[in-house]
Amino acid sequence: MLKNLIPNLRLAWSVPRWRRALLIALVSDVLGFGVELLPPVQWMVDAATAVALSLALGFRWPLLFALVVEAIPGLGVFPAWTLVVAALAAAESRPRVK
Repeated sequence: MLKNLIPNLRLAWSVPRWRRALLIALVSDVLGFGVELLPPVQWMVDAATAVALSLALGFRWPLLFALVVEAIPGLGVFPAWTLVVAALAAAESRPRVK
């Protein structure tokens, strides 16, 4: 499984919906880090990210896990959205074009 990680991630990057989801997650984590000390703003960023990723990828349980991690004070500096989306993209053996 690990030997297929990088090729699967490269393959996922070639699919527009995965590329869009990874960019949404990256932007959200950067914005979330910047507003770590403003919890209401951080919650709005995380809620918008959850909705945007659900629209881009469909409902997936790991996205809910990332939302829970982001809601815990102090863990906003951890790039949960990016890691979860990258893991989902790398785990998909043949990304579907959509």
